[in-house]
Amino acid sequence: MTLYERGKNMPWQLDNIRFLHPPDDFMGSFTNEKMQARHKAMQDEKIKQLLHDLENEKNPFQAMLILNPNEHIRFLLNNLEKFKAAGCLEKTVLLLYYRKNTPFASAGDYDVWKFLFENCDRDLMYSEGQRFPYRTVTAYRGSVTGVSRGFSWTVSKEKAAWILDQWQDKALGGGTVFALEISREDILAYVEDDKRQEVILIPEKAENSDPVIIESL
Repeated sequence: MTLYERGKNMPWQLDNIRFLHPPDDFMGSFTNEKMQARHKAMQDEKIKQLLHDLENEKNPFQAMLILNPNEHIRFLLNNLEKFKAAGCLEKTVLLLYYRKNTPFASAGDYDVWKFLFENCDRDLMYSEGQRFPYRTVTAYRGSVTGVSRGFSWTVSKEKAAWILDQWQDKALGGGTVFALEISREDILAYVEDDKRQEVILIPEKAENSDPVIIESL
């Protein structure tokens, strides 16, 4: 049985998962055959260890963390129902989303995030954040492409003002800042810490609203 065949017998779905990433997945070749064979043996041993760790991990969240971070979303999508059954889907989605997404920068595929948010239990997702302290409030989002659609918005007027100031000179690149009135019913989660005061909108609100462009606060 090869290492990859063994992977098919895992408790986890591993389709389209890369086990090795740079520098471990060096795709070139060595001129010295012994060096090439040693490198291949080292790769096989690392894959073997990954598969062993995955095989012995029962929690999907912990299993995901065994893999390279670049594979976490793919592993989550592959094993979505197991994350649901373990009660850790919402925590995992929130963690992965906030790795690179902010109200002024977006990463990843919008449709993938929409799919994941739609699969989350809204009450459980809300409980992963803090209590939303507003009846209604203005939220802000920036876009370098002029597209307002997005899930992350900040309720920090100070943060929005700072971005507006930074983006004032369009000759330097800049972007567009949008404002939108929201209430508790419009959000999946509210996260407030020393870095952010942000909401994640429900997909319906993200797609069916008409934010206004603002140029000053």
